[in-house]
Amino acid sequence: MSRLLLVDKPAGPTSHDIVDQLRRQLGVKKAGHCGTLDPMASGLLLILTGRGTRLAEVFGQHDKIYRATVRFGSATDSDDKDGAVVARLAGFRLEAASLSAALAILAARDSQRPPVYSAIKVAGVPSYRRARRGEEAAGPLPARPVRIARLELMALREDEADLEVHCSAGTYVRALARDLGEILGIPAHLSALRRLRSGPFRVEEALPPAAFAGLKDPGLSLAAALANLPELAVSDAYRERLAHGAQPQPRDLLGELPPPGTWVRLMAGTGELLALGRVEADPEPVLRLRRHLGEGN
Repeated sequence: MSRLLLVDKPAGPTSHDIVDQLRRQLGVKKAGHCGTLDPMASGLLLILTGRGTRLAEVFGQHDKIYRATVRFGSATDSDDKDGAVVARLAGFRLEAASLSAALAILAARDSQRPPVYSAIKVAGVPSYRRARRGEEAAGPLPARPVRIARLELMALREDEADLEVHCSAGTYVRALARDLGEILGIPAHLSALRRLRSGPFRVEEALPPAAFAGLKDPGLSLAAALANLPELAVSDAYRERLAHGAQPQPRDLLGELPPPGTWVRLMAGTGELLALGRVEADPEPVLRLRRHLGEGN
């Protein structure tokens, strides 16, 4: 069974816990998630099964939308509520105008410093493992490129602010909470997080993990899950060569290429989904075959 499952993860279990639960409930051997949600977080978790696990790169690159709650007055070593408190401040006052101004500064940045408790490797070892062992890293983790499409204040309380965040894949929302506190001069950490959307998929379409038990045809077929991607028809002659992994030539493609960085569905004239390609600049745009899907999508 090769499917995309839209799961509404509860706060508490890890993303891997949810994958294991769905694997047992559905009786599938291969399953994996596309984009980790920390244990404290809830919301939309995309899980692929069967041959779909080869497509994690495609679904993992989606933009994400989150509802986040930032608590002010204390900072933690993990930048979220599960970490140890490393700084406190009392007697501060939050104002909507200053918060909105700080959010504008943060949204304009094109990079961020990842949390120490992250899976980014330092000398071949995940940073979170070094942190748990009390090892000192050789300085802060290097900044990584991110894109913040929207960072909006939704509600403000005495020591908390609710935000809505539309960001690129790989953005650490808890790092945004930390950096927001640094801009305001008030220690801060992430106290709640819920993923509302990943690419075209919404949490309203998702089911809690237990609801998948006993379902014979859960989730979306790969063809349906990929339907939002642009498509290109290929010649019958190339369809035969594609089965052997041959890269497409311009004469094989019956249409114009979209911009570089775009994933594309390669379709037979019969409407069958054959493979996925990605447009790359080489230096001119060229389509590279990335995933052969074949029959039974």
